[in-house]
Parts: sequence; C-alpha cells; structure tokens
Amino acid sequence: MAASPRSVWQWLGCALVLALVGSAHADVLELDNGQRVTGDLKETTADKIVVEIQGRLVSYERARVRAIYLTPPTSGTAAEAPPPSPAGALAALKKLQAFTAQVNESRVPIEKYLKAAPVDSALQPAIADALALHTFAVKVWESRLQNSASASAENGRSPIIDKCPALKKVVAGYPAPTTQENAWRRGTALEFEIPAIWACAGEKVSEAEVAAKAQAPAGR
Repeated sequence: MAASPRSVWQWLGCALVLALVGSAHADVLELDNGQRVTGDLKETTADKIVVEIQGRLVSYERARVRAIYLTPPTSGTAAEAPPPSPAGALAALKKLQAFTAQVNESRVPIEKYLKAAPVDSALQPAIADALALHTFAVKVWESRLQNSASASAENGRSPIIDKCPALKKVVAGYPAPTTQENAWRRGTALEFEIPAIWACAGEKVSEAEVAAKAQAPAGR
C-alpha cells in the first residue's frame, strides 16, 4: 500500500528534525492529535518511536508522531552543565549519519509523486516547496558544520529563500547575491535560521494538506 502524502511528510519531518539532533535535556513528541509528550528519545524504527517517560519506556506508532523537537534544560545554569565530550559529539554524528540516509530514502516517494502530479494542481507546488525547504535546512546545517564559504554562498543564492517570508526578512538587510562575498554573507546569516526554515516548511505542508482535502472525492 502506497504511503499517503501526509504520512510521508510526517515521516520526513521527524527524520529531518532527528538528523539535526545533538545532545539535549529532553525530547518532545508532537502527536497527530496535537498532544505533546516530553521524555528522552530511546529508539526510532520505521514503525515506532520509543521514549523514556519518568523511567518507563513508552512506544508510539511512527504514523502517530507528527514531529520531534528538543527542549533545553528547565533548571540549572550554564556553569553547571557538563563540558562537551568527544563521545557526545561522535554519538550525535552517528545519529546524523543514520537519519540522513533515511531522509534520502524518504525523498523517493515524494519525488515520484511530484513527477506524476498535474502541474496545475495546488497540491504539487506546496509539496515541492516543502521538500525544497526541508532539503535547504539540511544544506544550511551542513554548511554551518563544515564552515564552507562556497557552501554558504550557494545557500545565499538559493531561490527557495523567496518561498519563506521569514528568510526574506533575514536577508533583506544584505546586498543582492551578485558577488560571491555578498552571497556568502547572506548564506552565513541563514545558518542561524534553521527553526525559521522548518516553520516555513511546516506551513507548506499545511497548505498541501488543505489542497489534498480539496481534491479528495466527496465522502472520503
């Protein structure tokens, strides 16, 4: 049975959020009914997500999880936090590698749909923009990690910026990316706007869901 656009986007959103996870005090699962569950992420598979809540392992069907977010510590100060460790960094990199592979797999059904969808459909551009924004978030994160001037400049020239009002506002104070340096400056500024990119992608997903309901046959 083929995955629906909604379930595919729920899966992709979770995977991308998880791909950018380092270490955190707690994780927040947002379920398909809007409920949020706070705990420590323990396991993710194609079928389920397991979190530890007050010492007890709780499993949720992946289809029920709309997104996964991180929350900062609710108490203590920065001075009390343990120093960063190589082990923690390596664990985060392994998680990033694993979920990046899963994200790439998630692109396949989405891109197949985009190729087959009618060009004049309101659903097709919304899904295309959402996919582009999620992909852009990964590229921005990677350029920040690599500290690559050429990658930052490429991001600064990305046409997807125009699809996100929050990003357009960020780069409005910078010169047009007509030179490598101007593009680099814009791209560097965007490296601190990953939450805004996710928010814009979420808005596009919402647009796609509205369009999908409008196209659905009556009674379904």
